[in-house]
Amino acid sequence: MERVIPQTQEMFDAYGRLNGDNDILHYDDDYARKRGFRGTLGHGLMYLGYVADLAARKYGKDWHYRGEISVKFIAPVCPGDELKVSLDDAGQAQCESQFGKTLVGYARLV
Repeated sequence: MERVIPQTQEMFDAYGRLNGDNDILHYDDDYARKRGFRGTLGHGLMYLGYVADLAARKYGKDWHYRGEISVKFIAPVCPGDELKVSLDDAGQAQCESQFGKTLVGYARLV
């Protein structure tokens, strides 16, 4: 299964309002660029949520009772990235932008 989700600053802002994450790296483009990033950084838990969404679609109600998820964030996601989120038949998960992999891990039933 896979989904392509274009990333926007508006998404980062909205997610930050929901979870209370006020880290300036998520909101100030100039600040983030001065620290060597391509732009502001997406919230890692957004991407964990994208994987969990695919797992819920794949496993149905069993996901809520027997689901296990583990991911590692390996590269930043910035506004303008086209993020492809995937979950294969074995439960291996990844997120990948046009710049490479950003998340690896798994979502499976136990």
